[in-house]
Amino acid sequence: MSCQNCFRQQTHRRTTVLQLSTNEVYFFKELREAGVLEDVNGNRLNTSHGVILVTCADGDQMGDIFTLQSGMTDRIHTLALNGGGLLLPLNSPANTIVAIAASGRFIRVGDVYMDQIKAGMTLKVIKTVALHVHFPCGIAQLYNIPPLRLIDLLVQAKTRIKDECANIKVAAYVHIAWPDCRKRTYFISRDKWSAYCNSLLVAA
Repeated sequence: MSCQNCFRQQTHRRTTVLQLSTNEVYFFKELREAGVLEDVNGNRLNTSHGVILVTCADGDQMGDIFTLQSGMTDRIHTLALNGGGLLLPLNSPANTIVAIAASGRFIRVGDVYMDQIKAGMTLKVIKTVALHVHFPCGIAQLYNIPPLRLIDLLVQAKTRIKDECANIKVAAYVHIAWPDCRKRTYFISRDKWSAYCNSLLVAA
């Protein structure tokens, strides 16, 4: 897309499409340089039996995410809710209470989402999950989740799925809409993310 066409599209949708700030651009570029954000390699996942796509339902970004995923497999079981992977971690501010069980236990949206992932595994006999978040994100803005916290919550979401589902493969991705109109999805290296976070602690 040309810069002129991109500008027109953003102007037309200026009330709904968020933009990266200068500091956010710097942060994601830093993650790229640190190797935390890697180019997507379809071979990272065994998608021969299909994939459960856990993603945000954002209408401005979903098409790009789905197109990328369909390049890896044509058997995609999509579970899309506002926020995607941000809803799953137990300590995520987006993991809000949606009901109270008869026992008095709070039922959160992340619990419902996990039930849907497990149901998808059973119904479709799929043991592979493509876990996505994106930025800028309306849910992240609503719950004041900055980019660093967003990536950390994505990693926590991956951990929750693997802890609660036996013999499942999970790959975590972040989709970024850059200010120059590029849209890119990156694989998150959990080990390199941990190393990056440790480097921040050392620097502090």
